[in-house]
Amino acid sequence: MFKKISIAVAALLTTVGSQAALIHYEFGLPIALTTTEIDQTGQLSFFDPALGVLTGAQIEVFGEGLFSFEGTNNAAQAQTADLKAQSQLMFTSSLAVLNPFLLDPLLMQASSGVQSYAVGEKKVFGPFNPTQSGLDNLASVLASLQGLGSFDINCKSLSSFLVEGGGGNISTKQATQAGCGAKITYTYNPPTTVPEPTSLALVGVALAAAGLSNRRRQIAKAPVRA
Repeated sequence: MFKKISIAVAALLTTVGSQAALIHYEFGLPIALTTTEIDQTGQLSFFDPALGVLTGAQIEVFGEGLFSFEGTNNAAQAQTADLKAQSQLMFTSSLAVLNPFLLDPLLMQASSGVQSYAVGEKKVFGPFNPTQSGLDNLASVLASLQGLGSFDINCKSLSSFLVEGGGGNISTKQATQAGCGAKITYTYNPPTTVPEPTSLALVGVALAAAGLSNRRRQIAKAPVRA
């Protein structure tokens, strides 16, 4: 009995203050949409070593688009066409070690699908609101992420509009908007803390119970004198 209680007490003592914690910083959420092309810069914070020991980090980038467009058939005969809009978001950082993790752009697209246009017919499409995100593990560069202050994340767009089919007879109007954001999440172990009074009280009760049980066992084993 005493051994089992002692093990439980030891487990209680070792678990106090040992749980991992998370903290994150982000910008651009909710994303404010502006007419493309965009060139947006936000800041993310370094991990403050005073919080504890950094054990992991992830960076996530976000993209959002808003596409509206229309097509009108100017030919003397019916036409078939597919109207397509897209915006590509490219990310870079003032912290050079992050740029290899930001190489892949986010691509947002919208399409009218293949449509048949009568002579003089106009068709309107949208708004479409595609979103994209990308996540990278930064475990290999943890040392570069620690300190005070912040670093920049920049996002630029490269947008295009395409008419497939129609024989060059489909006139178009289009509006493309885009926005971006980023988030970094740190995993860390906080500094070991002194057990709270409640925890200490539980330890005291367990130790007292163990001592009482051991004492009773000793009394039970003692020889009975006449």
